[in-house]
Amino acid sequence: MEMIELTLALLLAVAAVGALANWVPLPLPILLFGAGLGLSYIPAFADLRIEPEVFFLLFIPPLLFGDGWLIPKREFVNLLRPILLLAFGLVFLTVIVVGYFMHWLIPSLPLAAAFALGAVVSPTDAVAVSSITEKLKIPSRATYILNGESLINDASGLVAFRFAVAAVATGSFSGSEATVQFVLLSAGGFLVGLAVAWLIGMMRLALVNFSVADPKILTVISLLTPYAAYLAAERLGVGGILAVVASALYAGSHDTRHLDAETRAHSWEVWRMVLFAFNGLVFLLLGLELHSLAQSVVEIGWATLGGYALALAAIVIALRLLWVYPAAYLPLLLSRRIREREGSYSPRAVFLIGWSGIRGAVTLAAALSLPYTTASGAPFPGRDLIIVLAASVIVISLLLNGLSLPFLIRALGIRGDGIAEREERSARMAIAQAAMHALREELPKLRLANEVAYAKGLIDEYERRVDETAAETGEESRVLGRRALQRLRLAAIQAERDELLHLRDTDVINEEVLRVVQSELDHAESVVRASNSRDAG
Repeated sequence: MEMIELTLALLLAVAAVGALANWVPLPLPILLFGAGLGLSYIPAFADLRIEPEVFFLLFIPPLLFGDGWLIPKREFVNLLRPILLLAFGLVFLTVIVVGYFMHWLIPSLPLAAAFALGAVVSPTDAVAVSSITEKLKIPSRATYILNGESLINDASGLVAFRFAVAAVATGSFSGSEATVQFVLLSAGGFLVGLAVAWLIGMMRLALVNFSVADPKILTVISLLTPYAAYLAAERLGVGGILAVVASALYAGSHDTRHLDAETRAHSWEVWRMVLFAFNGLVFLLLGLELHSLAQSVVEIGWATLGGYALALAAIVIALRLLWVYPAAYLPLLLSRRIREREGSYSPRAVFLIGWSGIRGAVTLAAALSLPYTTASGAPFPGRDLIIVLAASVIVISLLLNGLSLPFLIRALGIRGDGIAEREERSARMAIAQAAMHALREELPKLRLANEVAYAKGLIDEYERRVDETAAETGEESRVLGRRALQRLRLAAIQAERDELLHLRDTDVINEEVLRVVQSELDHAESVVRASNSRDAG
């Protein structure tokens, strides 16, 4: 089967499994893995191989960009200390402990290759966690910590992975030199990512100013942004992974402020589709690769291989549980300032964060990007074994941690704190008041009685908040003069949008709440504009 046909078949499988997930009470990543395992027995898929460099470049930038674009920036900054302790402290601890442990357990696996394995299994997968807990109410702070950790530890883990792979490929490694290079590469990559995202943002605004505001064009540019940031950083010799993260953080703030309603809605729908397809493909490929690679290391023995996988999963899970409690409570004991800023942490919520270290797409993408050979042309030591063990950790964490999470949340009595809901209610009240204020300012400018009546009707509507989109204004507009009424309605919506951005800028709400309410305002605006376009035609 040709590569194009294989790709189409895999995408069809992702869609089919996604539909099946509506009826099967299992997390989607587990279903996708099972589907990939089943496909691996079909001869056409059994020999599927993707070049490591192609796999890394194709999958990593958009997956990281999607996480960074969505994360609420206010919570990311406010919770930066616990996020960094997990994303850097725990990642480096995992790399070192797993490296030495697996080298001791499997002496034939070189230490540098064992460090590469530790780096591969260090990043967590927020998408897998959210797909399991999306129907459950958990504290918002725990959710934001997990999302922020996943974003940053993807970067830190992958940078550590690159260093370990380079050490295996070249046969040399210096700890002090690697530390200096890590800082320089990370800082340089972050700055390059910000610069690329800023340039692309300015380019999109220039297109809008020159009346080229086609959502399709602007969305294509958005899809290319993570690749541009990654390739620019790699060309300049700095960290491409951190460049993608930085570009995502900038683009998330830029897009919510500067894009029009239609472009935002179009871009978000396209990105949702891309992230769904790419995450699905990665888990499908996990099942496909695990079968064939397990066959290549079968000489170790199934029992021995299973023991290695269980030992690796146990050390990864244990390290995380041992890390989260000191990381949560020691800074509070040592610093009054931290206590005043962050408050206390519930032991149950800390355990939830510790147990939510599910591995997923980035771990597999990194493992599959291992080169086939070293710089000397020799086979990369233990490549197949590293991928099999990494894939096993993903599967074990999905089955053990993933399936038990809902039961643990209920058993521990963990409940949502309702912060997002309260912020959303506050935002809706504030933007409704802003819209009424804008309409009242328009009233003295109106000359026709029917325009005044319509404006007062809109004010009543905002006071009631019964129908936030007012889709039924089409019949009134046929009688009352559409241009004036559209201007009134759009003025009210713009006032709502301005107030919403002000609430975000003053930290009353976060980007998550902003995005929910903003999408409703975008829809309301599109309804008004579409109604006017139909009548004009």
